[in-house]
Amino acid sequence: MIIIWIIVSIIIFSIVVLIHELWHFTAARKFWVKVEEFWLWIPPRAKKLFIDKKWTLFSLNWLPLGWFVKLTWETPNTFLVYDKNKKLYNNLDLENDLKKNKDIFYKSWEKIWKQEKEEILKLLEENNSSYNLANKPSWQQAIIMLAWIFMNFVLAFFIFFILFLVWIKPIWINDKIEISLDLKIIPTKEQAIESWLLIKKTWVILYPISWSIAENSWLKEWDILNQVYTCNSKMIDYADCEWWEKANILDINIPQELTKIIIANVWKDIAFYINAWKIGMDWEKWYVWWSFIKISIPNEWKIWTYIWENIKINDNYILKYNIVDSWKYAFLETKNQILLTFKWIWILVKKIFNPETPVERQEAIQSLSWPIWIVDFINNSLSAWFIFLIIIWAIISINLWVFNLLPIPALDWWRFIFILINSTIKKIFWKKAINEKIENIIHFSFFVLLIALSLIIAYNDINKIFNN
Repeated sequence: MIIIWIIVSIIIFSIVVLIHELWHFTAARKFWVKVEEFWLWIPPRAKKLFIDKKWTLFSLNWLPLGWFVKLTWETPNTFLVYDKNKKLYNNLDLENDLKKNKDIFYKSWEKIWKQEKEEILKLLEENNSSYNLANKPSWQQAIIMLAWIFMNFVLAFFIFFILFLVWIKPIWINDKIEISLDLKIIPTKEQAIESWLLIKKTWVILYPISWSIAENSWLKEWDILNQVYTCNSKMIDYADCEWWEKANILDINIPQELTKIIIANVWKDIAFYINAWKIGMDWEKWYVWWSFIKISIPNEWKIWTYIWENIKINDNYILKYNIVDSWKYAFLETKNQILLTFKWIWILVKKIFNPETPVERQEAIQSLSWPIWIVDFINNSLSAWFIFLIIIWAIISINLWVFNLLPIPALDWWRFIFILINSTIKKIFWKKAINEKIENIIHFSFFVLLIALSLIIAYNDINKIFNN
């Protein structure tokens, strides 16, 4: 099953990225920019599939991390060659000097010969071709770079709309990020209780650790703690009626109340009034067993038991709306999921680069996940597996949308910023603000870095799944 779900997660992510890249592809074709290659996954190349009528090569690669579109001269040809004064050429000056047949040199000061000059000149002239992305108007370049924005939002909205119209269950309770957003798919604990997704009952649940004080005192797994009896004397005599009259009876409804009582009664005995489910003599019927259990609180006050609120998931809970409300909540859910993703990224960056404790940084790094986390996440989902996959499809689409809006070189938003800066400066000073070589080096370096980071995260995800 693990292998199957890893394959499923890769397929889901590939479909989302395909829709993303398809809009780059469509916009490029619309403005007559040549698409050199359409990759399934990323290089190294495994197999050439076919070439279409517009000379776009469709290829299958080895690393299953999505789809990519390679446009003609998305990064123009540049050359590390120098003039007679050992000054590095830019493309414009290099083309002019080649046409004048001036001497040009490698960094080693070796002269470049005629045949090589002709090849360089041919590539430079190709940089000026009409189907070159860099030669299109800035507004067309911007549309090609940001064509995916609309589609990723629409995909998530459409999925949420259909699910709200048919029926949908939340997939998880958000207990990690403090937010005030109204989320239906991943509500906070407070939102889940308010909407009756979680049914909060009185008292708390105990789960003692093996060989602990709690277990040695005869507390059992899933015991429900109703009340705590305390008194001023050191020992409790359950047969002493006088003690019952003097005892402080404290109701327990949240874990913090129990913790405070235990800390306040170090070196004393207290009594837990337990509601425990016991099996009957015929091994089929169950009945409630009420009992008092004496606990001797040690000096360090810990009795070593897990404790949480007595909360039950409402298995019959579903979300289903009419067409108008489905439209409204689908839009709000998409918007709020985007805001949640931005907040999660901000918290993650803050914990990694400015943690309050070293443990906080380690936890943040471990929480970095690739879509393979679906495999681990699905086991704890509140939704049916098919509905879960559909919801995850929408959430990954939103995450991809947000990720590409981050100001990181090699991502679409940053490439758009490069286009905007260069076109603005060029109109004023007739020259690009950022040299082609520098732009090319920046994009390529960060592209390699992102791929390496993706592979590391994917490996860690798979490793965690198999270890668990």
